[in-house]
This record gives sequence, C-alpha cells and structure tokens, in this order.
Amino acid sequence: MLHYRDDNELVSAAVAGDEQAMSALIKSLMPCVEVQASKFSDLGALTRHDLIQEGLLGAVRAVFGFDSKKSVKFKTYAEACIANSIADAVRNQSRKKHSPLNSYVSIDEVELTGVNPHDPERVVFMAEEMEQIKSCIDNELTDLEYGVLMRHIAGDSYDEIALDLNVSTKSVDNALSRARKKIKSARNV
Repeated sequence: MLHYRDDNELVSAAVAGDEQAMSALIKSLMPCVEVQASKFSDLGALTRHDLIQEGLLGAVRAVFGFDSKKSVKFKTYAEACIANSIADAVRNQSRKKHSPLNSYVSIDEVELTGVNPHDPERVVFMAEEMEQIKSCIDNELTDLEYGVLMRHIAGDSYDEIALDLNVSTKSVDNALSRARKKIKSARNV
C-alpha cells in the first residue's frame, strides 16, 4: 500500500520511477479522463477509446509537467492537461488535412459507456491495459518512435522534436503514427 502525505509526494515518486505511484495517480485520474472523453465522444472525429487514450496521455503529461512550487493543486492541473489533450486530439483529427486518414483507418473499438470507473473489475482492467501499453512502449517501439512519443508526451511540438532528433517533421508525424498503431494493437491483444 502506498503511503504518501499528499499528491505532491505521489507525483514526485511517480516522476522518480515508482510504478505503483504512477499507477495510483492514473487510477485516480481515470474518472476525469472518462468524463472528458464523454464530452467529445459525440463529435465523431475519434472513437471513445481513442479519446480515453488521449486523455491518458494528458494524465501522463500532467505527472511529468507538474510544478509543486506553483500554487495550483495537482488534480486541477491534471484535469486541465487531460481536457486540453483530448480537445487538441479532436481539433487535430478534425482538420481537413487528416480527412484521407480519418476515412481510411477503421479500428473496431470496444465501447466503454456505462462502465463505473470505481468498479473493481474496471480498475483491474485498466491496470492490465496500462501494463500492455508499457510493455509495448518498452519492447516494440523503435528508438525513433520511442523518442518521438516521449517528447510528444512531454508537450514538445513536431518542429521541436524534429530539430532535436535531426529528422524531418514528416518523419516525426510518421513515427508517432506508427507508435500509436503499435500501442492500439497491443491494447487489443
């Protein structure tokens, strides 16, 4: 059992590599992820499952981007990161530039509507799913895909990532797309 005085200690432990602390934070943010995903699920640009994935990426960004020296609470900061991550994904997916991809890529996803995020079975399912994602990231992504994904999670723009990795912006976009496909594939196993 984790024993931390407050969210700041829990976030610090997660950033330092404590997987139990990270898992506890993600589980505590899951209701917020589900609520935010529900707000955008009727827009049709992304499936509910994709929206939840984007929300989880926002939650991870919140953990690594949180500054406890500022006067904002972690939960407040995390909720904003989750909402922004989902809104950005919807906005990016809705751009006309992506219309060929939106109509071409069709992934059958399991709908999670009506599921209580506090249900013990749901918590176990989410923990297993997080393990599958972590395993995929650690074992199946190329160095470029891993580097691009980590920098994307940290909030870097495609241009910043491309400059830092000495590749084109298109290579960054392609690597991130491949990484997402591999993660989705691992989640469907």
